Amino acid sequence: MSIRIEARDLRIAEAPACRRLLLRARADDAVFADEVRWVFGIRPPALPCTATENEHARCLWLDPTCWLVESGDREAELAFQRLAPIEVTDARLVLTVEGRRARDLLAVGTGIDLHPAAFPPGRVVRTLFGRLGATLYLADAAPLLVAPLFHLHVDRAAERWLADWLAAAVRGLDL
Repeated sequence: MSIRIEARDLRIAEAPACRRLLLRARADDAVFADEVRWVFGIRPPALPCTATENEHARCLWLDPTCWLVESGDREAELAFQRLAPIEVTDARLVLTVEGRRARDLLAVGTGIDLHPAAFPPGRVVRTLFGRLGATLYLADAAPLLVAPLFHLHVDRAAERWLADWLAAAVRGLDL
């Protein structure tokens, strides 16, 4: 199954395939930061609830000892010398939610303040979304008020339930 919803000013689709690795270490561990930089060319974000990225990888801060790295490099975990990444690619469903009504739709499922002043590009939060544990990341908001691009990460096992929930939410917003 693949979730794909297109409505007026809203598009929801599965994000492009990539490798997803959980990394566990202390935020102040310089060896950890150096190894992530060596493997992916980016440093893990130092600030809570933020992300760092380059053209090859993205690193999301999940909690003080956990980061999620998304990369197109299928062999990246083999390059680690000290860290033992946890492969979560197949366990996670990542949807892109974009368009002028993206914030409206996402606000139906979470109590997080998604106003641009409170949730700027690069923000990452773990929250409940429609009764599911989720990670929400605002990847881009080039025309900030026009078409933000969110990434919604959930457990892949909930895919059917989430598809039904999203379809009902879109109908409820009269899109």
